[in-house]
Amino acid sequence: DVTGIGAALTLFDVKQLEVHRGPQPTRFGSSALAGAINIITEKPTESLSGQTLLAVGNDERVSGGGAVSGSLTENLALRLSAFGHRQNGFRDNVFLSSDDTNERQEFTGRAKLLLTPSDDARFTLSYTGVNLNNGYDVFTIFNGFQTQSDKPGRDEEAFHLLSLQGEVDLSSTDQLVFTSSYYNSDTDYSFDGDWGSNSFWAPNDPYDYFSDTNRDRSVYAQQIRLRGSAPIFGEGGRYLVGAFFQNLEEDTQTSEFSDDIIYDFLDSDYQAKTVAGFGNMEVPLGDDFTLISGARLEHRDTDYTDNRGNDFSPSDFLWGGNVTLQYELNDNVTPYLLVSRGFRGGGFNSSPSLSADQLRFADESLTNIELGTRFELMDGTLKGSIASFLNFRRDQQIKLGLQVDPSDPLSFTYLTDNAAEGRSYGLEAEVDYQVIESLLLRTSGSLLDTEITSADNVIASLDGREQSHAPSWQYSAEAEYFFVDELSASLGVTGRDAFYFDDSHDQQSSPYHLLNASLRYYGEGWQLQLFARNITDKRYAVRGFFFGNEPPDFPEKEYVQLGDPFTFGALLSYRFG
Repeated sequence: DVTGIGAALTLFDVKQLEVHRGPQPTRFGSSALAGAINIITEKPTESLSGQTLLAVGNDERVSGGGAVSGSLTENLALRLSAFGHRQNGFRDNVFLSSDDTNERQEFTGRAKLLLTPSDDARFTLSYTGVNLNNGYDVFTIFNGFQTQSDKPGRDEEAFHLLSLQGEVDLSSTDQLVFTSSYYNSDTDYSFDGDWGSNSFWAPNDPYDYFSDTNRDRSVYAQQIRLRGSAPIFGEGGRYLVGAFFQNLEEDTQTSEFSDDIIYDFLDSDYQAKTVAGFGNMEVPLGDDFTLISGARLEHRDTDYTDNRGNDFSPSDFLWGGNVTLQYELNDNVTPYLLVSRGFRGGGFNSSPSLSADQLRFADESLTNIELGTRFELMDGTLKGSIASFLNFRRDQQIKLGLQVDPSDPLSFTYLTDNAAEGRSYGLEAEVDYQVIESLLLRTSGSLLDTEITSADNVIASLDGREQSHAPSWQYSAEAEYFFVDELSASLGVTGRDAFYFDDSHDQQSSPYHLLNASLRYYGEGWQLQLFARNITDKRYAVRGFFFGNEPPDFPEKEYVQLGDPFTFGALLSYRFG
């Protein structure tokens, strides 16, 4: 579980990317409140196989990687992969006359060893190492792609993950699975707090601020699960029981500078120990109905201390579960009704600007009711899923932006607080349609209505308002046409409605639509792709802030960060084995 540092997991040599919506109390060892992304990397193979990739593009983008897999002995197979990526980051720093202060320099290496001592046992030892050496220079008072900072920040991470997974077949129907994992993440996040330089801010200089946060996180986790058939529930009955333990330790140091002198410093230590048990069962109800139910019980001990004398040691007992009634209308249509409950543990805000009573926030829960169906119709040419849902969030963790000192830009910070209850309902759909043999349509979209149903005095004005980062509609549609078996072209469009940037103010983005296209040529084991994204060079905001950062009067203003502009490039890939 790499929640909070998921950017470390790059996607080269990944077999499958699974997106699981809604609460996930029993699917994985760790729990998820409202969805989870599961990344499955390629496994070692007995025969020699692998792949290579090379990509180039505008913004001086260069990416490349390779993977190779094969047997070392009769019972031992190894897979190695490496991938690197570099680009400038679509920002021009006017003060430094530089176009790479927001650069991306990333490297990922993986090794996976598969031991098969018998037909009934498999053991996989995996290592992932990631080095992110990225710049961070996106803040600008002009809301564009030009920055004025004299001290651009960094967004760096060194990540190392080691895991051992064992699968033992206890019988023809029952299997024991265990996973032991450990990872360490060392991050450095810094930025120019005044977004400029003394010469830029003249005659209101000196006005020079810089923030640097170093965070070292170590996580050990152990999971064990037993799964198999359960004839006691009838033919086709299945069960799963499991246990999960995790120990997380995190040391965070934040230094804040004014005119190159440290004027504020916070050193905090955080530890969280989680012990959980979970189970799931699948019970056939006649020929057409299946009842799937599961539950999770979790105990969480946390401890927080810092150099200001704050010391908290809260404990939480958390629970979640799910019940699904599935109906097999026929071989091609499967409607279902799902009720589930997920949770997210509490935690602590780590910012030098916050007082002791603002540090801690409690756990929250989400109850989800979902009605949907999966289908495959018209001889398999039309397939997809559609689902309607209704969610209720209790003790909702809301992230609030606040500025303690209007003359100090570093005192603008984000505070997580259990400040509200929430409700949302909507509709989601994914549909693929093979119109004719040479034309494929891929579509997905959602409609969403959210509301903050009650708010405490701190944010009373939010009562009845939509939740932040929750557009009422978004969609993606793509058509791919095959001129011949070896050559295809695709044209797609994605769009998103306006959304509130934050729960602490009423600033909103604007709706936008992006046009994308690609041309692919398929050879014997290789593929050449030419691609273009955001073809119309649409300017659209992905984040927004509202506070004072301009001396001498520091008026509150809206500042936004923009998504990537027009992007184009070429990608060549080759697979063998």
